[in-house]
Amino acid sequence: MNLLATSIFSLVALTSSAPHFRIKRQTANEVATRIVAVSKAKPELLSTAVSQADPDLLRVALTFADPDLLEVALTQAKAELLGVALTNGVEGELLKTALTRARPDTLAAALTAAEPDLLSAALTDAKAEL
Repeated sequence: MNLLATSIFSLVALTSSAPHFRIKRQTANEVATRIVAVSKAKPELLSTAVSQADPDLLRVALTFADPDLLEVALTQAKAELLGVALTNGVEGELLKTALTRARPDTLAAALTAAEPDLLSAALTDAKAEL
């Protein structure tokens, strides 16, 4: 009986002293980008994004991207170039700029016709604000 009472008391003490974590609600834009990713993306491009992306860059894309531009990236890109755009070394602010301020046709051209080295340079060495 003492063991049972001690166990219950210990569990109550642990749960009452544990920090209460609040789940952060997603913004309307975050919900919209996730809907685009799940419902409109080409399976091979979504697979590339999930398997090759730096987690921080994927978070930038799913948090800040304009849903229409994310749709362009996940439906029109070449898988190799999408992989380049989401890999280590890419500056998150530059990716954010590309996915929020680019024209859809310009983004499509960058993700379908660019040389991988040039795309990498644009996303690692450029200045976010010109």
